[in-house]
Amino acid sequence: MITVKVARLGTAVVEVALDSGASVEDALAAASLELDGNEDLRINENTVTASSSVSDGDIVTLVPKVKGGQMVVKVARLGSAVVEVAVDNSATVQNALDAADINVENEDIRIDGRSVSTSDSIGSATLITIVPKVKGGK
Repeated sequence: MITVKVARLGTAVVEVALDSGASVEDALAAASLELDGNEDLRINENTVTASSSVSDGDIVTLVPKVKGGQMVVKVARLGSAVVEVAVDNSATVQNALDAADINVENEDIRIDGRSVSTSDSIGSATLITIVPKVKGGK
């Protein structure tokens, strides 16, 4: 028996027990996940196919496919899971928030640590964070 961790980006990781020689497809089935046409499969960050073999301790992830003219951006609300979304190279912060299904209410938005607004361009950013507003004087 081997154990493998399986997750769709932005969701909880599920650890499954499989027979030696199991495939990525077996791991997905054991984790009750299905591959859709807009995702790639990875084992430990390497792109693979559903028939690829998994080994003890591997991490299998379903990630959004990135097309030409797109980039992947991580979006996270402080204290919540990080979600990776594929957006156009000309996307705004709001486009990424919409893709991650995140609504911002009375919070600050930061790109790679600097404060921004929803209308700002993402540029070459790699991480968008949503954090509570800090009240001055305290």
